Amino acid sequence: MIVSRLIRLTAMLLVSALLSNSLALAAKKPVDPAVMKARIQARGVGQGVRVTLADTTEVKGLIVAVGEHSFAVKAKKADQPREIEYTQITGVYRDKLTRGQDVAITVGVVAGAIVIISVVLLIKFDHAKF
Repeated sequence: MIVSRLIRLTAMLLVSALLSNSLALAAKKPVDPAVMKARIQARGVGQGVRVTLADTTEVKGLIVAVGEHSFAVKAKKADQPREIEYTQITGVYRDKLTRGQDVAITVGVVAGAIVIISVVLLIKFDHAKF
């Protein structure tokens, strides 16, 4: 009886903690255009960038020009670059993964495969009758 009450109390606390966290993260924080301008300038002209806009669309391409109030991004298949104002941006991200991220993902996948194969072989040889 006491154990079931303890489990219910723990479950209620966990649910409330998870809900409060997601509600806090759901609120959009106002973005400073000066910060977005600095991020774009840090990337530099000719670099790949992925930008999230205030209307939740994403623009992906190469930075072709950086101005005082806006910058231009040219997508791979587009003929003309798209001019985007810094006030429209809610996020600036890299276009591609870095080399370190690629290496870490590859090492993780290989390590996971080795662990799975070794567990399968251990189980198979443990149950095998000689």
